Amino acid sequence: MSRHGFAFSSLALACALATTALVPLSAAAGPVAARTPKVLFIGTDGFRGDVYGSVATPNLDALVADGYLGREGLTADTAISGTGWSSLFTGVERDKHGVYDNSFSGKNYAAWPDVLSRIEAVAPGKRTAAAVAWSPLATQIPWRADSVFDAGSDAKVLSKALEWLGDAAAPDVLLLDFNEPDGAGHAGAYFNRDASGYTAAIRGIDASIGKLMAALRARPNYANEDWLIIVGTDHGGSVHHGHNTPEDRKILIAFSGDSVPDLGLEPLRLAPRQVDVAPSILAHLGLAIPSGLDGRPMHRPTREAAPALGINLLANGDAEYSVGRIDRAYDSDVPGWRKGRGGQAVEYARYTWLPAPPAGAGRNLFIGRDTGKSNTLSQRVDLRGLDLSNANFALSANLGAASGHRARVFLRFYDLRGMASFSAAGVGHVFRGGDYYKYDIAADRVVSGYPQPIATNWPGLETFAGGARNLDAAVDAGNGEVYFFKDAQYVRYDLAAGAVDAGYPAPIAGRWPGLEKFAGGARDLDAALFFSRSKLYFFKGDQYIRYNLDSDRADSYYPAYLSESTWPNSGYWPAHWSGALNFASGKSYVFKPGEYLRYDRVLDRADAGYPAPITASNWPGLQALYAGSAFELAPGGGNGAFQRYELKGSVPQDAQWAEVEIRFEHGNATGDAFADNLSLILQR
Repeated sequence: MSRHGFAFSSLALACALATTALVPLSAAAGPVAARTPKVLFIGTDGFRGDVYGSVATPNLDALVADGYLGREGLTADTAISGTGWSSLFTGVERDKHGVYDNSFSGKNYAAWPDVLSRIEAVAPGKRTAAAVAWSPLATQIPWRADSVFDAGSDAKVLSKALEWLGDAAAPDVLLLDFNEPDGAGHAGAYFNRDASGYTAAIRGIDASIGKLMAALRARPNYANEDWLIIVGTDHGGSVHHGHNTPEDRKILIAFSGDSVPDLGLEPLRLAPRQVDVAPSILAHLGLAIPSGLDGRPMHRPTREAAPALGINLLANGDAEYSVGRIDRAYDSDVPGWRKGRGGQAVEYARYTWLPAPPAGAGRNLFIGRDTGKSNTLSQRVDLRGLDLSNANFALSANLGAASGHRARVFLRFYDLRGMASFSAAGVGHVFRGGDYYKYDIAADRVVSGYPQPIATNWPGLETFAGGARNLDAAVDAGNGEVYFFKDAQYVRYDLAAGAVDAGYPAPIAGRWPGLEKFAGGARDLDAALFFSRSKLYFFKGDQYIRYNLDSDRADSYYPAYLSESTWPNSGYWPAHWSGALNFASGKSYVFKPGEYLRYDRVLDRADAGYPAPITASNWPGLQALYAGSAFELAPGGGNGAFQRYELKGSVPQDAQWAEVEIRFEHGNATGDAFADNLSLILQR
């Protein structure tokens, strides 16, 4: 029972239960400054971030339209409920709150209390309450809130929340935990858009959001209240959850309300994270944010500046966006950067083998994580819309390493001249831009006289929109048929006849069932790799889909993500594979501008010693495939020196994206490689 003695209005409750279309909060509100700040946090256990948008959620969509939603933040590497909820409610990462699993052993809430307890400590007049479906949240967290209701079910959470919101003296801060997406995911053994029980649970959560928002608007004093609505989740999932994989770690965080700018879906490279929820609640209430929290207020972010010439294009290039980690074994999220098998931000003073900060440096720097493996942090910058004629780049970074280690930085420019490739009858066929390279696999070199124009060697490909150039992917189906993909179209090619079959080009969507589940739809593929007719892999961005040519559809529960768990030993390249080529030896080759890796299809893992540079000695005749597109900062490693390195060059005029990768190479178990103050500036 709350010491504030909540009473309830039956009229308001009846209005709350009415099913109404959700409209922006601002439609019924006066000036924000004159109103009382209040917070409603809607927690959704197991709502995997990338499932949003594939299930009908009109009520959540309306909240996003009146604010924004991010899906790029990651929960802790354990991807477990106790850890995720603790980060959401305390504003600190696992290495501080101490909750590694659902036993809550090691919890350190005394040092890092929950947000409601913090509010009660500094503003005891605020009314605080929580209703949770997952009982450990009620019993393990030492809340100092006015009321904590151990509901035990989503239906009872909703009922209690509507009861509280129906009272004129409703909580100033109300935290809710709905558990059913997690329960449905476990019951069906999958957290995925293809699992009907799981998607039904998400639709149920959305219906509850609609009823909660109706209850807010039915409040007698609603016009004088400034509600901040936050939707968040503790973890994602795949086959259950609890693994350090993108599927299990994908979360979503949404902010909505009059005080939140209308930014929409995925507006920020520095996306909101779990630890941002608690400081956002405190800031909205006008309360001070304690020092040491890992998060920051994200309910009123400014729109990020569009890429432009003359400015640093990298987000969080100095590692200062978040507090440095104190547990080196923790594979924590690094805002702004895509993780490839490790990498984190730490304080300079954290380890004795780290250098002293150079003049002008901040508090943190980047290091790797795994010993004996390469770790990477990468970031992709959209250059579309920039006039790159006669543009130059300046890539710079502070780099160093302890003995036996090395740090390097790669800059790659991607354009519309995708690399498409396949092999058949001992010949590798490689396409880039308008050029065709015929590669003799036995002789291991490009055949004399190549490259030649695609159009003259492959009649019929000129029927593609835009002509016989800029192919995205190609694959030999193993029966004399080759499929070429470009933009949103494909053709079927008869190798024996040397011609495109009648009726092509045709749209990919609808003709390749399941590829529409790629982010952005069934178009703009990066690569295709043939293992067998039942295992044809398509790649796009950080995702891949397994396709069965015999059943003529994608397998269920895809797309999946490129990672160490799905493509062993290739985890340092977690996105944007630029081409793929099979050899009969059981080896496949995957490319990026300037480098390639070798994948063993029999052992199902990438071979050691890769990635390796594309050179005239290992790919004779293909060494110029990405000429002018790949650059490298490569200092000597191993002496512990920490120096500023800079590389300048010309920007390809047809560049569409730039990718910067920090690679931490480890040779022993002592020390690490490190990097700081990365900058990429384009200018004339």
